[in-house]
Order: sequence, then C-alpha cells, then structure tokens
Amino acid sequence: MTQPTDSELLAAEMARRRGKVYPAHSWIADKFPDYVKVLVELDEVIRVRPRRFDEKMHELFHVIALAVEMSNPPNQPHLKQHIKRALKLGWQPEEIAEALMVCVNPCGAKVLTYGVTCMLEAIEEMKTE
Repeated sequence: MTQPTDSELLAAEMARRRGKVYPAHSWIADKFPDYVKVLVELDEVIRVRPRRFDEKMHELFHVIALAVEMSNPPNQPHLKQHIKRALKLGWQPEEIAEALMVCVNPCGAKVLTYGVTCMLEAIEEMKTE
C-alpha cells in the first residue's frame, strides 16, 4: 500500500477541519503544499487554540463574513456548509438570521436575504444528509 504524500495529508487535514472535501483545496495542496501548510497552521492559531470566543462563535463569524463578502450564487455551497456547521454547533436559525440582520445597515439587505436563503437551503439539505 502506498503512503499518502504530504500534499494528500494536507488536503485531508483541510477537509477534516472544514467538514467537506473541496476539489480546489486538493489541487492547491498538490501544487502549493507550503501554502496549505501555512493555512493549516493559521487555522490552528485562530480556531483550535483556546481563545476568547469558542468554536460556536467562530462559526457564526464565518457565516456573517461569508454572507457579507460572497453574496452571489456561485458561493452558496461554501456559505451553506458553514451554516450547517453553525446549526450543528447549536445556533438556532433565528439567531443566525438576527446576526445577519445586524449587517443590513452597514452592508445592505442583500446580506440578510442571501444569508437566510442559504440557511433555508442548508436546513432542507440537512434533512436528507
């Protein structure tokens, strides 16, 4: 049996941390393993070590940032993956929606509409997963 390469191990670690395999991560790990190694180390510093905010709060930050930054259809799977994780960590749909509502004044209503749309789709998808 062949041992996995460093690139394959890095891609697997990225997938484990994100709860999903993204083909782009595998490709980047293959072509730029040094870069992915730094990303994994940064994730360790930001999300794994004890900090002021726990994993649940970090996931809500991800949802808000992705809804603000990526309010367009090609990025819906990425946002939905983080919404699913937030729900699994205990956030209620109303709490996620309220966090998105806070973004309306500085960022526009599209953030709320986009975020809630992705959340509803994620909830439906979780019923069959």
